[in-house]
Amino acid sequence: MALLALLTVGAAGCAYGLDPTSSPPSTRDELPPAVAKKRNAIVAAARAFDYDGLERLLDRKTFSYSFGESGDPVGYWRRLEKEGEVPILGDYLPVILGAPFAKRGDVYVWPSAYGKSPSTWTAEDRRSLTNLYTEQEIRAFERAGDYLGWRAGIRNDGKWLFFVAGD
Repeated sequence: MALLALLTVGAAGCAYGLDPTSSPPSTRDELPPAVAKKRNAIVAAARAFDYDGLERLLDRKTFSYSFGESGDPVGYWRRLEKEGEVPILGDYLPVILGAPFAKRGDVYVWPSAYGKSPSTWTAEDRRSLTNLYTEQEIRAFERAGDYLGWRAGIRNDGKWLFFVAGD
């Protein structure tokens, strides 16, 4: 299953210009400089599997990475990877932050589907989700009434607030 997901991420990501070596796509709305700087630093550290670098980019006391755990986000992600998940940091995180974004209050969120009701998702929102999820999984999000997959948020002052999946 993890291998299939990895192949899907690789193939779909390349098909939509989200190959792991490219820069995040530009959008009609520009990110504030602090948000863009933080996003770019996160993507660079994730692509390099620089766990220490990622640790320096977040605040363990306030960062949300799991529903039910606290204290060691990078350790948690490494444990998931060791248990057979697709490399969370090297594969998922750069693809998520390379997707279109939306804004929820003073927080910029990725992918944009997380910032919207499924009934308002655009073709671009759906296409970006296919870089990580099957059509069946995307329909499950729609039935649930919300995007519940991997998502990231950076506050407008550049503070990285979360990278989490689930509800």
